[in-house]
Amino acid sequence: MRFLMLTPPGPIAPTQTLTIPRADATLYAEWFTPPGTPRGVVVISHGYAEHCGRYREVAHVLTAAGCAVLTYDCRGHGQSTGQRGHTLHFRSYLDDLDAAVAWARGTVAELGVTEPRVLLLGHSHGGLITLRHLADRSRPHDVVAAVLSSPFLGLRLAVNPVKKGAARLIARLRPSLTMANELRIEDLTSDEGKLAERRADTLCHDVATAGWFAAATRAQQFVLEHAAAIDKPTLWLVAGADPIADPTVSQRVADDIRGAPVEYHDLAGFKHEVMNERDRGRVFELLTGFVQRHLPT
Repeated sequence: MRFLMLTPPGPIAPTQTLTIPRADATLYAEWFTPPGTPRGVVVISHGYAEHCGRYREVAHVLTAAGCAVLTYDCRGHGQSTGQRGHTLHFRSYLDDLDAAVAWARGTVAELGVTEPRVLLLGHSHGGLITLRHLADRSRPHDVVAAVLSSPFLGLRLAVNPVKKGAARLIARLRPSLTMANELRIEDLTSDEGKLAERRADTLCHDVATAGWFAAATRAQQFVLEHAAAIDKPTLWLVAGADPIADPTVSQRVADDIRGAPVEYHDLAGFKHEVMNERDRGRVFELLTGFVQRHLPT
């Protein structure tokens, strides 16, 4: 019998902080190890405009389940280098994920794991990165499974059509032009404590560039067109009352996956950040069960 995690465990400090060098960027990362030999490693990609430090409670849940965890700041976010909220090519995020996975696999091997297994976890923009990676048959898919938390596959947030059109034009003419991203903190979660933390968090930003908007839109379209290529088991933790990412698009993509098991959870009443919601103990139970099945001891 499983018991609901009524009280979330709270954050833990990383075992180690580090940087992952890239040819055109330096990625800040945090590494967490469990007691004893890890059952595998989970690599976490955070959401847009935030940073990996907001996932220390999730790391606590996963290390308690016996996993090592690597979280990292995407380029242009948190303590990584790069213009805030900007990219010209979405493949930069995919290459950075590959680098993070390679570092995690190599490091967990040093802890005595003879066949290091990697599971991906992506929230929102990180979910888009994860799905864009898995849907591309030209990329290495040496992971065992993936968890998608409210993946950013389509906007539910109302955006002025004129602004959308202008962004597409500007993306061709001045892709690095910065604009307000129009995200409302109140749309992230109904947990007042988590909202207060987010308002005080100086590592988050509130901008986006036209180049990022165009690159993310192309990535969303790629996932919609190539979802059938995904051949890894996936767990979907989708906020039913999400004001930011459209849950109907998540359901459509999940339904299009045919080559691997799909476990889909429509979390009614949850806002965008399901792992920061008041009832996140329920989410952590689903996450822990999935990880234990796909990273068995």
